[in-house]
Amino acid sequence: MSERIRLNNVEVVFANLDDTGYGKSITVAATDPEVEKAITEWVKENKIGKGDKAGVPNFKEYEGRKQFAFKINDYTRFAGLNGLTQNNLGFGARISLIASAFEWENKFGKGISSSLTAVLVEKAANSASDGDLAELLGDNPNATVEGVTIVEDGTSGYEKAKASAEAIRNKKSAPVDEFGNADIDVSSIPF
Repeated sequence: MSERIRLNNVEVVFANLDDTGYGKSITVAATDPEVEKAITEWVKENKIGKGDKAGVPNFKEYEGRKQFAFKINDYTRFAGLNGLTQNNLGFGARISLIASAFEWENKFGKGISSSLTAVLVEKAANSASDGDLAELLGDNPNATVEGVTIVEDGTSGYEKAKASAEAIRNKKSAPVDEFGNADIDVSSIPF
């Protein structure tokens, strides 16, 4: 029996990162037969649930898509690739995750529950803002947009944003060396 499940590169359907009375959770698509099978076996092996529902995965279906929600607790850790964070979660984001099963008991009963222990954000949720940001950066041919992170080799996100802002203010591309690095005096930028 493995108390942990690891899913790689799964699609996020919904991310509830603020507890508004229903707890925090990340809902992933379980339409892929391998993902559904892994979740089903994990829930069954660990008898996750309470009473007669123990060991039966609580899949939801919406518009023909099977989904499964993983709870987030105060100890869940988040990391992201290429500057992504948990703020980049939402419909269409891609993540890898590890969740663990654990026993619980309180005045309402006892059972086995589960929660996420680690989440790696691999791709940001899609947003109309991505296109708008790409348009704003259009005057700088050395910058590209990946999600909402400006990407140029060898340059931090903060430096890239400052360089792009300067290029946009000057309505021209920033001068670059043979490695694509912008040589910009950032002292006049009000950051």
